[in-house]
Amino acid sequence: MLENNCETRHADKNRKHAGQPSRGTVCAFTFSVILVALFPIRLAAQTTSSGTMAPGQASALGTGVQTPLRFAGESESANQVSLSIGASTFYDDNVLARNSNRVSDEALSFTSHLGIARETEHLTVNFDYNPFFQLYRQIDQYDRLNHVANLGLTYRLTSSFSLGLHDSFSYQNGIFPPLAGQQIMSGPASPSALNQMIFSYTTRTLSNAPGMDLTFVKSRRTSLTLSGGYNQRQFGNQGGAGQALYNSRGVSGGVQFQYRVTDHTTLGLLLNHQDTTYQGSGAFGNRVSTQIESPFLSVESRLSPTVTVTVHGGPQYVRTLGGSGGAGTTARLQGAGGGNITKEVRKTALTLSFQRSISDSGGLYTSVINTNANFGVRRRLVGRWEANLRGGGARADASLFKLANGSTDALTGGIDISRPVRGGSVFHLSYETTHELSKGTLPIAADFDRNQVTIGFDYRLKTLSLGR
Repeated sequence: MLENNCETRHADKNRKHAGQPSRGTVCAFTFSVILVALFPIRLAAQTTSSGTMAPGQASALGTGVQTPLRFAGESESANQVSLSIGASTFYDDNVLARNSNRVSDEALSFTSHLGIARETEHLTVNFDYNPFFQLYRQIDQYDRLNHVANLGLTYRLTSSFSLGLHDSFSYQNGIFPPLAGQQIMSGPASPSALNQMIFSYTTRTLSNAPGMDLTFVKSRRTSLTLSGGYNQRQFGNQGGAGQALYNSRGVSGGVQFQYRVTDHTTLGLLLNHQDTTYQGSGAFGNRVSTQIESPFLSVESRLSPTVTVTVHGGPQYVRTLGGSGGAGTTARLQGAGGGNITKEVRKTALTLSFQRSISDSGGLYTSVINTNANFGVRRRLVGRWEANLRGGGARADASLFKLANGSTDALTGGIDISRPVRGGSVFHLSYETTHELSKGTLPIAADFDRNQVTIGFDYRLKTLSLGR
């Protein structure tokens, strides 16, 4: 452990470290914040019922945009800026996320949150920025400032055209679940999204996934959406855990046609292209590229005022360029699909989802056949207490490669219990667990079991109204 600490301190002195955010990335992110804060448009309140949305506005299979799970009648705060801070203490029984060198420790976490929500006749903006710092009692290699930010922007250009921009950015040290305030998301995930359920031991991870979509609404029944995205994941020093993990850069683009069959059911056809390049470990080749063509059929239906179901599926044609052992170019045809069901009532909201598609592996492999199932439940308890329960399972199968026999299985789960108290504070208690088991060829030892218990308070410092 002491050797790992010394190596990490030495690596932190190198400003050109692979996991360090580049100046261009920081400048682009800062510009986005300024743009959101200063956008000069007259504010006006607007509410839209999801039942009257034109096709393309409710379903986001091609873009990967998901919505928070809410109770029936619950709405997101609009036209305001909020600033909050928080402090927590937690116990982690496997800080390094390695069963071979299991170390437990206690820590303090100091968090803050900046939220901007604006809704006008033509513009809708939601921006969240969460910097946080953790201070362990014994291990200091993770005592660093971390950043997580999400941006969603929709601008109505004309009565028929709307432009959407979204970005998800994180720069984190170590592997740990969020300490508080994690939203349960619902809706279909993008087939080209970064894998969020397979964890790799690392000191530092940078990920960024911006995207853009343009929707043309021809009539109340038909719409056409063009979407494009970019994703990047870079890993820092693994502290001598083995060969380097796979950094990845990828682009995706798609076109989706939707037709509203009835007031409650929409059919869709998505044609999607992905091109991802991996570089790092020599386990499956130092440089490997994967190109994927995916036609998907989708059906979205509101079965009742409180229940929504989405199903999609289709083939994926995969070309792999490069690889270990001079594998060269290989091509395969895979089946892919998934589904999501969401139920939202006054005191209970739940979501269930399943997906099988080819995506990245979280750094352990290159592209994999990724199969995952997830659930989330929100429940209002007695008084002002609320509980959030979530869990999921995933398998990353590397059989796309001729010489690979590796696979990784992961189980995650957690529960949050919270209650507002005096002075704008919120008390929260949470438990998170992660179990991961791998077999076959791997760049690093990836097996671990981890549990974390957290208790803390969040306090809203200021809420500034942006008008109506």
